[in-house]
Amino acid sequence: MDNENKYSNWENPEETDEFDKTQEMSSVPLSSVSDDEIRGITPREEFIENNSAENMEKTMRMDSLRNGVPTPNRPSSANPVKKRRKKKKQTNHTRTMGQIFLGSVISVGAIGIGVALAINVIGGIRDFTGMSKPSNKVEITISDTMTPSSIAETLHSNGVIESPWLFKTYLKISKNEDSFREGIHIVSSNMSYGSIINALATQMSYNTETVDVVIPEGLTANEIGKILEDNMVCRAVDFVKCYKDKINEYDFEEGIPNNPNRFYALEGYIFPDTYQFYVNEDLKRNPNFDTSEYALKIVDKMYDNFENKITKDMKKRMEELDMTLDEVITLASIIEWEGTNEENMANISSVFHNRLNDPENFAKLESDTTDTYIKRVIEPNTKSLSADKRQEIEDAYDTYKCEGLPPGPICNPGLMAIKAALYPSQTNYYYFLASSDGVFYWARTLEEHEQNIQDAALQAEEE
Repeated sequence: MDNENKYSNWENPEETDEFDKTQEMSSVPLSSVSDDEIRGITPREEFIENNSAENMEKTMRMDSLRNGVPTPNRPSSANPVKKRRKKKKQTNHTRTMGQIFLGSVISVGAIGIGVALAINVIGGIRDFTGMSKPSNKVEITISDTMTPSSIAETLHSNGVIESPWLFKTYLKISKNEDSFREGIHIVSSNMSYGSIINALATQMSYNTETVDVVIPEGLTANEIGKILEDNMVCRAVDFVKCYKDKINEYDFEEGIPNNPNRFYALEGYIFPDTYQFYVNEDLKRNPNFDTSEYALKIVDKMYDNFENKITKDMKKRMEELDMTLDEVITLASIIEWEGTNEENMANISSVFHNRLNDPENFAKLESDTTDTYIKRVIEPNTKSLSADKRQEIEDAYDTYKCEGLPPGPICNPGLMAIKAALYPSQTNYYYFLASSDGVFYWARTLEEHEQNIQDAALQAEEE
């Protein structure tokens, strides 16, 4: 077949000459091409140049020939090859924002879970070791019917442990589930799990007998300690350690000022009531037995009772009077020793409030009760101090010398005296006195008061 017949099927045969120059050598079978024809094939460099994108009319695709035969219906150079326009990639902003939001939520959730786990881990360590926990002593009774679960719940309900589940797990791991002994045990909330188990397993209390101890209103701390010792609950010398200085375990202690002339820090806060305590069998057998641990447990019950008796309404009333709790208890202790019933206590309170509210004319309270406290409590217990220091403390409590309230309570007042201090009668009295037969005389002026003194003396003579 000659060259003319080879291209007879093209629609535009007039372009065949141009096409001859642009054939690739591989598109034509060499066996059917003569040497002259081979020499007429366009070189590769010229082929690339002629088929550049800048001269589309000359561009011929290399695959336009199949086995040396032009593809039928080949479009003419009149229809140049169009460049494909790249489709611009569109971003789905809604999806992107959703992904960001979802990622944020997951991140916050992961952080929250991490924080929660960290808190639980720290709490578990704190509970396990007892570190940074308040030292509250608790009495736990173990019976033969109690299981490890019920013991854990008892410890939890009494504030000794925070996680019953963790405690039970530790019991199982340490194989101490059957190590508890029946009886009454004393444990503390700042003890580690190991110490608690040891206390419940080996530190069985020998106290089984109980005694009801009545603490009347108006007793001093020393007198209360003597009652406890008489009932074989604890020694008086061990009890004194529990009120001489602040223990820093109770909320009310925060309001007690650190006055160097205050004789007993917690005098006034041993709430008068009827308490049930265990008789200390060891103290029965040995009068010198150290009962410090038992004394702490006893005052804990008394101080806790005090905190429960001071209501929110009382605290609100203190704010209205612009008085602190310690000032109220100090005033109530004086009223306790001055009065005998609710009515005269309220009037006595009015006299002291009137004086406290008029310091220019009545700087001193002038109550004989504080002198009684000096003689009964301060003088017998300050013999080891220097004469100057003794006198300094006595003068601080003497309301005929000091201005306003003394540095602390002089006894442990009851609820009636505390309420009287908070709610005095509305009077204009600045003086009062009580006769030997218990009759009270009230006065607005010094002249009236002096007349009352004479009347009370005459009344006593007549009797």
